[in-house]
Amino acid sequence: MFNFDVGRYEKVVNDAIALRKEIEAAVDAICKEGYSNLFFIGCGGTYAHTLPMKYWLDTSSQIEVHPVIAKEFMLMGHKRFSKDSVCIFSSRSGNTKEIVEAAKFCKDAGARTIVYVSNDNTPICEYADYKVCSFAEDDCLCEAIYTYQIILLARFMKNHQEFPKYDQFMSEYEKLTPYLLKGKELYEDRCAKIAAGHKDMEYVMVVGSGMLWGEAYDYAMCILEEMQWIKTKSIHAAEFFHGTLELVEKDTSMLLFYGEDETTPLMDRVMTFSKNLTDDISVFDTREVELPFTEPEFRKIVSPLVLYAITERLSCHIAHVRNHPLTTRRYYRQFDY
Repeated sequence: MFNFDVGRYEKVVNDAIALRKEIEAAVDAICKEGYSNLFFIGCGGTYAHTLPMKYWLDTSSQIEVHPVIAKEFMLMGHKRFSKDSVCIFSSRSGNTKEIVEAAKFCKDAGARTIVYVSNDNTPICEYADYKVCSFAEDDCLCEAIYTYQIILLARFMKNHQEFPKYDQFMSEYEKLTPYLLKGKELYEDRCAKIAAGHKDMEYVMVVGSGMLWGEAYDYAMCILEEMQWIKTKSIHAAEFFHGTLELVEKDTSMLLFYGEDETTPLMDRVMTFSKNLTDDISVFDTREVELPFTEPEFRKIVSPLVLYAITERLSCHIAHVRNHPLTTRRYYRQFDY
C-alpha cells in the first residue's frame, strides 16, 4: 500500500486493544459506585467520533448518553450534567485547549473523568480520574479512539445486563487488526483511482447516516476541509432531501458512506436519486470488508472504525495527487484565536 507502514499500524491497533483490562477495571469501579449518565465531550474529530457511540447506545441500551461539544457544553449549563455524570474524553496531543478546559470543568464539578490520550504526561492527564494511554498518530488515531470507546461502552452495557454476548464480542474484537489491513488493501486501488480523478475537485458532498453519520461529519470537516482545503458539506442521508438535493448537478462529487445498521434505506434513497443526476459518486461500504465476527450485530458496532480505516487510503492518495500533505495548515494551531 502506498505510503503506509503496516508494522506501525499493527502496533497502534493492537496496543489500543491491549488496553481492555484497564478500561474494564475503570468501568467496573464506576458501576460499583453508581452513576447517572455518560457524557462524551470533544471537539472536531473527537466530537464526531462520539456520534456513532450515541447511535449505538440509543439503539441498544437504556443508559443515558450525551455527546457534547466542549466549548458549548461549558457555556450552556446542561441540565442533565451533575457530579454523578461520567465524562469521557479522547485526545491525541493531550493539550487541546478546549478539551483540557472541559476536563477541568468536569473535575471541578465533582464528576468522574475517563481519558484516552496518545501522549502521556500532558495537561489533560492532570484531570483524569481514569487514564488509558497508547501511542497513535493522526492517520491511525481513530482506530485507537474507537477501540477505547467501544470497549468502554460494551463494558458499561455488560454491567447493565444489556450485552450478554460481551465476552464473545471481545474475544472476536481482539482478532480485528489483520482484517482492517485487508480492508485497506481491498480499497487501495479504487482509492488511488478516485484520487486521480479528483485532483482538482473544488466541492464535494459527503453523505452518511446512523453509525456512520459521525464519520461523514468528520471526513468532511477534518480531512477534506482542514487537511485538504476543499469546500465540503457533510450531509445526513435523512436530511439530504431537505435542501442539499437542489445542488446536485452532473459533475457534483459525492462520497456515500454505507454501514450496517438500520439506516441503510436512507442511503439507498440518496443513491437512487443522485445516480440519475451526477456521474461522480464514490461509495465506501463496510459490508464489503471481511471481519472476524460471528454475529451481524457485532459488525454494526465496529462499522465506523472500519469506514475510517478504508477512507484513510483515499486521504493518503488525495494528499499525494494534490501535492498537499495532510499535515499542512494555514490557521489551525498556527496562532491564538
